[in-house]
Amino acid sequence: MADQFPSTATHGLSSARTALLEEHLMREITRTEAAPVAIAPRRPRWRLVAIPVAVAAVATAVVLNVTGSTTPAAPSVALAPVVKVLPASAQGTAELVQQVAAATGESKPLTIRADQYVYVKSEVGFSRQIHERTMDGPIKLDAVHERQVWLPENPTRPGLIREGGEDENLGGGSAQVSIDGGAPTTPGAGNTTYAQVAALPTDPDALLKKIYTTTKGRAPGHDAAAFDWVGETIGETIVPPKVEAAIWLAAGKIPGVEVVHNAVDAAGRHGDALAFESLNERTEYIFDKTTHTYLGERSYLVKDSKAGKAGQLTGISAVLDRGVADKIGQLPSGGKV
Repeated sequence: MADQFPSTATHGLSSARTALLEEHLMREITRTEAAPVAIAPRRPRWRLVAIPVAVAAVATAVVLNVTGSTTPAAPSVALAPVVKVLPASAQGTAELVQQVAAATGESKPLTIRADQYVYVKSEVGFSRQIHERTMDGPIKLDAVHERQVWLPENPTRPGLIREGGEDENLGGGSAQVSIDGGAPTTPGAGNTTYAQVAALPTDPDALLKKIYTTTKGRAPGHDAAAFDWVGETIGETIVPPKVEAAIWLAAGKIPGVEVVHNAVDAAGRHGDALAFESLNERTEYIFDKTTHTYLGERSYLVKDSKAGKAGQLTGISAVLDRGVADKIGQLPSGGKV
């Protein structure tokens, strides 16, 4: 993927996940006096292709974009860094995923040509270490800010991320993304094309088996990695309706998945969420209570730890728009999701 995505400070584990993994590992070593356990690295949930910028509460900087003109930075929103840890229950999980799958499966599929781009606009917030150059300790959520991506259907073409008032080119190359876990990369390791996502099984059981095979060996565990794959695949792409329905049905079959009511995304929208807890962190995929469409995602600590208090946000997003654009930097002129 080095040819497709820029080199940033986002490789490896996020600061929040690093602290959680280290804390968990030390507890295991103390309790069992066993030899150190090797933890396989995985791409951070909240910085898949994020530009490493520190965003102020209201960004007013002016930067140079790809066309050479100046673009004012999109305003950012200060968000409460600690949220209420809501109760989660396995009861109602099957009902929610069925509602989401039914609503998703009824959508009209889009057509994306090889020369076009998947466009996604969202609001996002990333967490980082308060004390730089450290591997653990307290984390802080930067201000929620606008993020736009233009991802090429042809992976040899360049793409673009516009975030925090900065434009970052995604360099095109010969590398291909394999959606089934084959070389040179795997689903969730980066953004895949619409055609590759469309090739996924539409049978939930077959899809879940493929997800487990693809994510085998990823930290922090078998089921957690599978749940993360869902967010990585859904987050910044367009998924054909029948495939997306299968993804949510498969997610509901992952052991440990629960329902959280009244979850809130980065845009302040409330909804019901599919949730999973791992290493003191809960991740929620949030859906509109009425239409059952996907709204966004948030993750937070469920107990006090050296990373922060219970409810400390480790990441949050809200998808505002998806569509197909003809050129980099242009908004979709036709179909939108």
